[in-house]
Amino acid sequence: MLQVEHLSKSYGKGKRRKPVLHDINLTVGKGELVGIVGESGSGKSTLARLIMQLEPVDEGKISFLGSDNFYASNQIVFQNATAALNPSWTVRNILREPLRMMKRNRDAYISTMLGKVGLEEKHLDRRPSELSGGERQRVNLLRSMLVEPKLLICDEIVSNLDRLIQKEIVELIRQLNRETGMAILFISHDLKIVQHLCDRVYVMEGGRIVEESVKRDGGFSFTHPYSLLLFE
Repeated sequence: MLQVEHLSKSYGKGKRRKPVLHDINLTVGKGELVGIVGESGSGKSTLARLIMQLEPVDEGKISFLGSDNFYASNQIVFQNATAALNPSWTVRNILREPLRMMKRNRDAYISTMLGKVGLEEKHLDRRPSELSGGERQRVNLLRSMLVEPKLLICDEIVSNLDRLIQKEIVELIRQLNRETGMAILFISHDLKIVQHLCDRVYVMEGGRIVEESVKRDGGFSFTHPYSLLLFE
C-alpha cells in the first residue's frame, strides 16, 4: 500500500550540508501494524514528515496505492498533542474542521465516533487546556480518523504520557486497526510498546534502516549488532 523507495534527505547548504536519511526503503501493507524504532536523532520523525509530504525529498520516491498523490488517504498524529490543537477552539470546532466539506450532519457523525476513542459528549465544549494529556491525544486521534484514512502515522504519540495512559492509547490503536482495517505506521523509541503492538518492525540507526523483522511466536528476532544492542 505504502511504498518508500531509495529515500534520502539532507539539510543545510554547501559544506554545512548534513545527510539525515540515507537510501530508505520500506513498505506498509493494507491493515498492517508496522513499527519504526531507533534512538533519538536516528531520523524517524524526519521520515514521517517526508512520507506525509510536509517536506520535500532530495532523492527517492514515495507512493501510496501506486499513486504519487496520496495525502488525502494518509493522516499523522504528532508527539506534542497540545501543539497540534488550536488552544482557542473547543473540541467540537477542532473535530468539525476536517469535515468542513461534508454534506451530512457533522455533529451527528462526530457524536457517533466519540466512543471509539474513549471520549464523551461532555468533552466537545472543552478547550485543549481543559483536557488531560491523554484526552488531548485522543482528540488528535479522532480528528485523524474522521476522514477515514487508509494509513495513520503515529509519531511518538505516547512518549509524553504516563504508563497507564500509554497502555490505554496503545490498546486503542490496536482496536482501531482491528475494527477499521486502517494500516498503522507506529514510530517510537519505546521498544516494549513496539514489541507488543506491531506485526513488523524496521530498526533505524543514523538515518539508515539497518534491519527489518517480522513478529513470529509473539516476538521479533534480530541479527544486526545495533538491533541486538537496542532490544537487549
